[in-house]
Amino acid sequence: MTRDRHGSSHSWLGVTLCAGLLQIGCYTGLAAGFDEQGQASSGAHEPSGGDAGEHDPEDESGSSEAGADPEPRELEAGNQAPVIVDPGPQVVDEDSWLVLVVKVRDPDEDPMRVWAQGLPPGARWDEEGRRLSFRPDFIQGGRSWTVTIIADDGQRRSTRSFEIDVDDTIEPPEPEIKEVTQEAGYLRIKLNQITDDYLDSPGHAGRSFDAYVTVPDGISADAPVPVRLSLHGFGSPPAMSGSSSEFRIGPHDPENTYWWGYDPALPEGEPSGEDVPDYSQRRALQLVGWVLDNYAEADRRRVYVLGSSMGGAGAMTVGLWYARHFAYLHSVLGQGIPRNHRPGRITQLEGLWGPSDGRAWDLPDVTRLLADSLDARNQYLFVRHGKDDNTIHFGAALLPSALTDDSLYSALQGLHIGHLAVWDEGGHGPADPLLGSGWWDQSFSLMRDEVSFLRSDLAFPAFTLSSADGDPGDGDGNGKQGWSNNSGFAGDVPVPGDTGWNGAVAGTLNRFLRWDATQIVDTVDRFAMPLRVNDGEGLAPPAPGYPSRGDRFDGELPVVADVTPRRVQAFRLRPGERLRWSFGGDEGEVTVDAEGEVTVPGLELTLEWQTLTLERTR
Repeated sequence: MTRDRHGSSHSWLGVTLCAGLLQIGCYTGLAAGFDEQGQASSGAHEPSGGDAGEHDPEDESGSSEAGADPEPRELEAGNQAPVIVDPGPQVVDEDSWLVLVVKVRDPDEDPMRVWAQGLPPGARWDEEGRRLSFRPDFIQGGRSWTVTIIADDGQRRSTRSFEIDVDDTIEPPEPEIKEVTQEAGYLRIKLNQITDDYLDSPGHAGRSFDAYVTVPDGISADAPVPVRLSLHGFGSPPAMSGSSSEFRIGPHDPENTYWWGYDPALPEGEPSGEDVPDYSQRRALQLVGWVLDNYAEADRRRVYVLGSSMGGAGAMTVGLWYARHFAYLHSVLGQGIPRNHRPGRITQLEGLWGPSDGRAWDLPDVTRLLADSLDARNQYLFVRHGKDDNTIHFGAALLPSALTDDSLYSALQGLHIGHLAVWDEGGHGPADPLLGSGWWDQSFSLMRDEVSFLRSDLAFPAFTLSSADGDPGDGDGNGKQGWSNNSGFAGDVPVPGDTGWNGAVAGTLNRFLRWDATQIVDTVDRFAMPLRVNDGEGLAPPAPGYPSRGDRFDGELPVVADVTPRRVQAFRLRPGERLRWSFGGDEGEVTVDAEGEVTVPGLELTLEWQTLTLERTR
């Protein structure tokens, strides 16, 4: 599959729709650059540091580092370390494939494990094929990464490192500074984004968009601060709010593309429903790259995307499509399955995307993104919806996608995605009449909490199927309201308990479950992470059938949950391998699935910290 300057992509694999997933590393065999056997095809980018086959393994032995072993081993007499052939430095263009097969052999013909560490965000390592594949996106140009190959024969371990450089080959016009104003605690910068045919359809190229960046006062590169990408709602101006504790970026989507894009034939032609490049997302991501390139005080490990309504839908798709760049996504009142929009919104989007039965409508379907992309599955999602929302009704959480047959909630649970999901009887803006706003925690911050925090380069646990989860219902009604294609079963926001959706009026998934990010052990041989249930300050439920407020735990102990390590950096797994696990006084073995992911089922969490440990069996 190839992608031209306008983002067109035309190779499809049934419902997996890999064509749209090059940016986020879809790797299902028939993705671009691979044939049906998963081998590098003629369209793949050739390794640029010379053919590894030209090196003589007898001369390029690799370095054997005793320090890489976690504990001494009893070596067989005469055992020789594995040999890693030096791949040489690698160079790749933005939006092009680098496919590199690393040659490794063991002089004693012992079976080996071979891992790659320090991979660029979005890169993949196939241990069975010893193949690294990487397609950098357009804000990764000009950066370099040091990748280390580790080969272990059970007796000795060898390592070899090499560089990957990304050439900055996609160069849209730089944003222009139009105005700078000093506000209380931060600087507000108004930018002019001028488009080309990468940021815009060819017929629109050359127009400009307003955008805002706010820079906190008194920050230092020695203590970089988070970066928030703020996506506005339908018909709204770009976000202009600032903060003294983080960078904020406010792009503009004046055509209300739901933070996706539009047919490249516009404005002259008619949208076909076949090809919808993500122009709106690219403009947003360009601003993220602009901040990271110009401010050393911006922490690229703590970039997150936030939005409500149209912005909530955008937060999900931007945060999953470009998951490699975001620590987490924060989506409020968002519809993540485009074909499930109310009729009026479908009509509006058909003017941008083409007929709603076109395949382009499947690209932004978040249930498909989660199913098809490991990068997306390694993302953490905060999502909130209102049962009395009559604009983006609660079906956005519970009604299935016609493509995948999964709803948002069932995809999060069934695919073992890290998430905190919240629902109540609020509307499209108005808070729940009894619980109020922000009732589900005591201002817990996934960016700033001292213990349970997220970073794009740090593992975290995905809790699923927790015994403390509330009951959101199954998407059906309870008889209190009739069905409407526009508002679902929504009742009146000021009237408590009148929602027509079945299930609990308000509740959460994974509300009280915490991890200690400061104590994570993530090495080639071992993974460990402390977990517990949080019980803190808060208020009792305001009425029977409602949850507690704040951090007051309202369930039964222990809380039983499945746990999947996500965003693992060093403890990379091979499909089918067995792992030993322990947690508290429990232990057992578990098998890695075909995607290289592992879930430990039924862990019993208490108020005390207990450490989940995973180790390879030998």
